[in-house]
Amino acid sequence: MSQKYEAGMHIRYGGTGICFIDRIEEVPYPGPKPVRLCYILKPVRSVGMEVSVPLDNEALCSKMQPLRSKEEIDSMLEHAVHAEDLPWTEDRKLRGAEFRRILSEGDAGMLLRMIRSILHQSAALKSIGKRLSAMDDNARKDAARLLDEEFAYSLGLTQEEAGSYICEKIGRI
Repeated sequence: MSQKYEAGMHIRYGGTGICFIDRIEEVPYPGPKPVRLCYILKPVRSVGMEVSVPLDNEALCSKMQPLRSKEEIDSMLEHAVHAEDLPWTEDRKLRGAEFRRILSEGDAGMLLRMIRSILHQSAALKSIGKRLSAMDDNARKDAARLLDEEFAYSLGLTQEEAGSYICEKIGRI
């Protein structure tokens, strides 16, 4: 059980977004180990909420990632310009499950691809007089919020400025 992060750091945590590592402490847990050493995370957008991540749970710890630098963000946005859209799944339930998985993982590259796919589908539907479903539009908004939050925090911008920064770097999708 290795400790990769320290209390006082800010990190990305999957679909939760930016979190502050408040402390590392032993927490009572059900199961074979009555007490486990955990990172105690405080999501920056959810005041009062805490997330405990056991240090011995590799799957959960792998969702913890350092904040990206401006150079990493710019490189990712440059790559997003050339990345393919996600294939559009016609089955609403399967598509919703895939969007939830992408949102929970919080991978910025996949979030960008998902947003672009949804926007392209929206444009195709609009051209025939139809609208995007609320589920698809909400998934797009959630993905944009996660990206805006992370990029704003890393770049020292407001979320609105981060959204504009993304659009400026990759153009209108």
